[in-house]
Amino acid sequence: MCKFSVLLTVLVIGTAGFNFANSSRDSQEPAQTKAQPAPSPEVLAKTVQIFLGADADVLVETSDGKRIGFDFKSKKFVNEILDARTIPRETSTTYVLPFDKSGKLYKVMVSGKSATKVNADLSMTGPGFVVGFRGVPLISSQVQTMSIASNGLQLSVTTNQDGPTPQIFITTQSGRDKPSYRFEVLSSLLSAGKTITVNLDIINGRLYFETGEVKKISFTVMMRRTNPGGTRDVYTHRDISFGKTNTYAMDFGQWDGKGDMCFYDWCDSCEKRQCTKLKNESIAKEPKS
Repeated sequence: MCKFSVLLTVLVIGTAGFNFANSSRDSQEPAQTKAQPAPSPEVLAKTVQIFLGADADVLVETSDGKRIGFDFKSKKFVNEILDARTIPRETSTTYVLPFDKSGKLYKVMVSGKSATKVNADLSMTGPGFVVGFRGVPLISSQVQTMSIASNGLQLSVTTNQDGPTPQIFITTQSGRDKPSYRFEVLSSLLSAGKTITVNLDIINGRLYFETGEVKKISFTVMMRRTNPGGTRDVYTHRDISFGKTNTYAMDFGQWDGKGDMCFYDWCDSCEKRQCTKLKNESIAKEPKS
């Protein structure tokens, strides 16, 4: 597997059956109970909110081993993170943690409570970003493991069964005078125990995605760029699989808003300046909403 430079940050991965009709739908926001009024903007700017839209057991762990949620070993609730709290509801839970701009990883472990498989969505909302996973398969006695960078620029999921991965998405804003972006990534077929990782380098305009899978797999990528003024440009491409390895970089910073996108096979033995142009399979530019 290739190692990215420290400047790299996260993104999202797709399957051939991906439904782009859902690409404009925003991530589900954490709900508030009546006893818990909506936080003020000042408070929100200092926290991240991890939301799971399902009745399931969840454990969130920081990079230094502090935890909040259901301990799968002791079968008890723990809260070892200063100023962290939960907002429970009947079919969802929100975990509120202090915002950490360093980009260190949160490890999120989730297990269903039913013997019947349920596909759930998990998101993290922070200052200027909403990121997460759609279609996470949950079933009792099986723990699904994901990681999210505290600044929203890297995400990964380790599969617990063979098959397509959950959709990874990143939505980010940099200010009214700059474009905002939404990325969605899926991989086709991943073996159990393998990990897919997405990194977003918003400064240099690169999206990196990779898996530890040995066999050749394909990716589907969608990017929606909302320009200052409200116009939108959309790029999609299915079946990205031209490289020597399962590691790619998408050069979205140089995209003209309509045509082909430049991709790179990103590995230690690859020619990183060799652009492979892949056509835009999006139907047309999205109208202003």
